[in-house]
Amino acid sequence: MKKRMQILVAILALSITLLPVSAQPLNSSNSESTADTTTTCSIGTVDWWSYEMTYEDVKTDDWFYNDVKNVSLGELMTGLDSKTFAPNAPLARAQFAKIIYREAGTPDVEYQAAFPDVSDNEWYTNAIIWANSKNIVTGYTDTGMFGVNDNITREQLAVMMLRYDNICEPNYYKTDKRADLSKFQDGSSVSSFAKDAMGWAVERKLIQGKDNGTRLDPQGNASRAECAAILSRYWGYISSAQ
Repeated sequence: MKKRMQILVAILALSITLLPVSAQPLNSSNSESTADTTTTCSIGTVDWWSYEMTYEDVKTDDWFYNDVKNVSLGELMTGLDSKTFAPNAPLARAQFAKIIYREAGTPDVEYQAAFPDVSDNEWYTNAIIWANSKNIVTGYTDTGMFGVNDNITREQLAVMMLRYDNICEPNYYKTDKRADLSKFQDGSSVSSFAKDAMGWAVERKLIQGKDNGTRLDPQGNASRAECAAILSRYWGYISSAQ
């Protein structure tokens, strides 16, 4: 059985010793709907201090160092190889579905032909089929495709995270509050399907804005470092609410 994400103790340890969990803006998902089924979210103990990353492209003074360490230790995200995390590389939609699927504990899935571009027995098949069954992902409304290899945008990532949050139990930090996106220079450019999710993500400080918090860059590609940060921040809020 694959490990579920277990970074709660890591973030608690960081906060106790006043080491900030660094972060930067992250992304969201494509137009998709809210689910009414629930998923048990796993939080456990991790040996954060003794864990050493081997990525040569993640330095201790990088803003994303703690975030990458959190998701790597929890085996939520893996590198391209043992020495390369590729923090600035874009993240594909299929890759993010796989990350969420890992956090949910990789439950058993029976294949269904939900999307024309998601065939059986691929590395991403079970993740996408499961996420679709929970209404975390639905694909593109104009083509019916999932867009396996498409880079996930910041607003798409936010949508997927909110939908995951809606089915996550126990959920310690649900909120109906939504941030005012008009404070960002490009707040009005957030797609209609993503406005609620982006408001939620900004309210929870999962997305904090680029260029000193002035831009959301909603249609910009989410990087692997940004994904690590949003996941680390998400579980950090759960730890602070307990």
